[in-house]
Amino acid sequence: MDPPFRNESEPIHQSARLDAGITSGEIAMPTQSMSAPRKLTWKGLALALLFLLLCPLLSVSSAQARGLEEIRESGELRACVVPVTPAYVTFADPACRKNCEVAGPVPRVVEAVAAALGPDVRPVFHRLEWDEQFHNAEGRTVLEAEYTPHHLETGRCDVYPTHLTKNEWRLKKMDFAILFLNRIMVIIDQDRLPEFTSMDDLAGKTAGVALNSSLHTWVLEQNQDAFRDNPIQVLLIDSGAELDSVQSGLADFTLLDAEVSLWESVNRFQGLSVAFPVGPMDEIGWAFSRQDEDLRDAVQAFFTEQVRTETSTLNTIWKEEYGLTLSQFRALIQATQ
Repeated sequence: MDPPFRNESEPIHQSARLDAGITSGEIAMPTQSMSAPRKLTWKGLALALLFLLLCPLLSVSSAQARGLEEIRESGELRACVVPVTPAYVTFADPACRKNCEVAGPVPRVVEAVAAALGPDVRPVFHRLEWDEQFHNAEGRTVLEAEYTPHHLETGRCDVYPTHLTKNEWRLKKMDFAILFLNRIMVIIDQDRLPEFTSMDDLAGKTAGVALNSSLHTWVLEQNQDAFRDNPIQVLLIDSGAELDSVQSGLADFTLLDAEVSLWESVNRFQGLSVAFPVGPMDEIGWAFSRQDEDLRDAVQAFFTEQVRTETSTLNTIWKEEYGLTLSQFRALIQATQ
């Protein structure tokens, strides 16, 4: 799952690069007499330069991606989470970056996974901004390049659990344990449900969406094709205010990812309803280093086993947070195909 109100092309204002640990300074060269052979001077300089070049590599090599056994031995599962919506996670201290106190559906599931990995494994939560999840060692995301994201490669993060959408360019960088399939949901005032029975009913209506969000993009795409003759009217509003625009009557409908819409209806907006889904079906899950197959397989096995029992830990978390068990949510999305 991608953040519901974020444009992935936005610049990130915090660097994801970890320092290599070299302190700059002058190299003290041995004193050479004027009569010393010239080749010794150049040899000493070459050795000094080689030392400078190797220091960063030696420093970085001490940190690397951790496998399942190392996680069990260390007693901690390092989960790097992104606060894109309270439907996923909230931070007690918004400025926290390391060993953070967090709450919400995603941290609760991470705690359940950690317990399943071993009785002595506990979760440790670090914060990333959205694009940092995909940064290379230079602190940049290069869509077409194949590499392991820096925070996974160095072992700072064992897993990215903030409902990531599996797609082609991300598969060049990481692997996934799939939690569920998902779609975009049309959200309306529940008193207007009879007016919204299919996608055709969106023609000419007003949509409250945030500028350059994926949901805004979807509306614009439909106006160029399906609704060319009677386009959806776009009301641009602040991120996070989409549901307010419907509840206040400024917009006829808005769009949210499916599980986010469920969380909002349970926790904040009781008078709104899901009308129907739109858009393609996406695979949503947790992301791992491609080298950590044992960890990914263990998490995928946990997800698969948990949905088989209605009263499982994972189903209970989803029922409390989203109003449906994960099993029920999966069945609901499958029925929209």
